[in-house]
Amino acid sequence: MSKLADHIVKKIKDAFKETGSIRKTAVLLKVSRNAVRRALRSTPSAPAGKTSRPSKLDPYKAKISYLVREKDLSAVRILEEIQPLGYSGGYTILKDYIRSVRIRKTRGPTAPIDHPVGFEAQMDWSPHMVTIGGREVIVHTGSIILCFSRWLHVRFFTDETLESVIALHKEAFERIQGVPSTITYDNMTTVGRHVGPADVWINPRFKAFADTYDFKIIILAPGAKDRHGMVERPFHYIENNCLKGHEFRDFEHLQAHGKWWLDNRANVRVHGTLRERPMDRLRREHPFLKPLPGLRFENYREVQRVVHRDFCVAIDTNRYSVHPDLIGMEAKVRLYPDRLEIWVDDRHAASHVYKQSRFDRSVLPEHEQAYRGYSFQTELMKNAFLRLGGEAEAYFEGLKRARGAAAGYHLQRILKLADRYGSDVTAGALSHAMRHGVYSADAVSRVIHGKTIRGKEGPMVESVPENIKQWLRTCAVEDTDLRAYDRLIERLEKDQEEE
Repeated sequence: MSKLADHIVKKIKDAFKETGSIRKTAVLLKVSRNAVRRALRSTPSAPAGKTSRPSKLDPYKAKISYLVREKDLSAVRILEEIQPLGYSGGYTILKDYIRSVRIRKTRGPTAPIDHPVGFEAQMDWSPHMVTIGGREVIVHTGSIILCFSRWLHVRFFTDETLESVIALHKEAFERIQGVPSTITYDNMTTVGRHVGPADVWINPRFKAFADTYDFKIIILAPGAKDRHGMVERPFHYIENNCLKGHEFRDFEHLQAHGKWWLDNRANVRVHGTLRERPMDRLRREHPFLKPLPGLRFENYREVQRVVHRDFCVAIDTNRYSVHPDLIGMEAKVRLYPDRLEIWVDDRHAASHVYKQSRFDRSVLPEHEQAYRGYSFQTELMKNAFLRLGGEAEAYFEGLKRARGAAAGYHLQRILKLADRYGSDVTAGALSHAMRHGVYSADAVSRVIHGKTIRGKEGPMVESVPENIKQWLRTCAVEDTDLRAYDRLIERLEKDQEEE
């Protein structure tokens, strides 16, 4: 079987590309079908005097194809993956080969935007799927980029709250030791949004932050995607070169990897458009940035609370005091990293250091003194309370131990229960509650209404009988020590003599 010449083989293959059929190719070129088959199976011979050189990529092409098609990794990430396997070739031949096996989407042209040195930065969010502790989770990637130098800052969060936005800015400003003149944003409630054709609403708390660092907020109009491309395009770079193909032990490991990647990859590479390293351009841009303020902005989270009758607001499991005059009013509680502040009607009401314990109460001395200032009223309530019977005195002492400065509040509520249900019923409820070591107006009320109460040790105490009023009257009589009446009469006579 004679070997076909290279020019005939080429001619047959070209014709086959046009016809797509062996029979039609044979008819068109007036050759046999077997000749067409031999030409399609053959490979062109090497030129005389030349031999094909093996490529350094050859042992790794299967791995490279897998990483491109299955993992969709970038050329930089693929280079990081195959170098430990022994690849000693360069980045350029790798990139050229990847271009030949990867299908690229075409993009339309965009007009370039000029960014003066030190003038503008852009900020945006993007969700990314990462593997942390063996589980795939979504993290929120916050990014700030300086438009002139392309210097990039990235941090990962579990949310996109205002606190996270401010933390991202503060960390970026500290790293570059400066602030750009303006920062642009898409519509986001944490920063600002367009509410009309020419009306932009800015979040007051973020405005206060921007004023502290002296930069202008620009909210881009909806649809101006190309205007914000400087910060949006690197998200693909972040996903493919920083995150994809990595697994992280925990969130701290992810943050540490992000900082390492910024310092050793993103900001020290030669930028494809600028042909310079962002770190080098940042050195030229730094003199044009505004200096950091002398007084840093304190970031806080704000929650709404109501001042309870014990003149405290509840945060987590603990309670923090304000002046007793503010009972029942709505308060805004600002939670700082090291303390909390309570504001009522836009006025500062109190500051507290966080309690390290749980289920505790923090009462400032001035608030306790103000509460004790109602001494005459408190004394009247105490005398009226002692008239409930022999168990009242012991219960009063227990209230003072358990409730401290708020004991008067519980006295007042228990006296109202006595007015409504009678002294004997209330005295029986006091006896029942004291038997289980519970000292509060809520406990006495629950007993009177036949509900269970939580004992001192934790488990629920059985409810009282259905005929609650009669049963409580019996408790009051059975538990009363007649000597208690003598002590009560002596105390009342002594109070009358002092008056």
